[in-house]
Amino acid sequence: MGIFKSNGSGSRPAGGKTIIAAGCKISGEIKDLGGALHIDGHIDGIIETDYDVSIGDKGIVTGLVKAKTIVVSGTLEGKVACESIDILSSGKMLGEVVCGEMMIESGGKFIGESRELTEGGLIVSFPEDEKTKLENQAKSVVEMIKSKNAITDDIKATDAEAVSTK
Repeated sequence: MGIFKSNGSGSRPAGGKTIIAAGCKISGEIKDLGGALHIDGHIDGIIETDYDVSIGDKGIVTGLVKAKTIVVSGTLEGKVACESIDILSSGKMLGEVVCGEMMIESGGKFIGESRELTEGGLIVSFPEDEKTKLENQAKSVVEMIKSKNAITDDIKATDAEAVSTK
């Protein structure tokens, strides 16, 4: 007889917690998890789960997140749909939130727009092309900045020519 006895009838959930460690960066889609997700690294993309998501102090998530409950100690930027979100004192949420309950601790930051979840529950789904749309918007902003810099360089060159001809 051993010291630890298990008869296999524990009350643990079917899946365990998934941890994205500090220093780890993932770009893409995380779906169909069998348990909670904790992020200390960096995720850029889509997270869709029926379980809880927590973002540690050094964790960064950019993109679309759909989860049961979200706890933010790090940074979350993008669109969120959940039953409840807690932004802790070290947490920062930038973007759009659709939720049933929102709690922001003193020191926590929320910059964006929030809407209340409908009574029917989580009906929000992210279209497949949402990430592509966001990427295209970012590319157009970059192109706009590049063209502005090119115009500024042309003006400086014209000014330099005018000074040298005097």
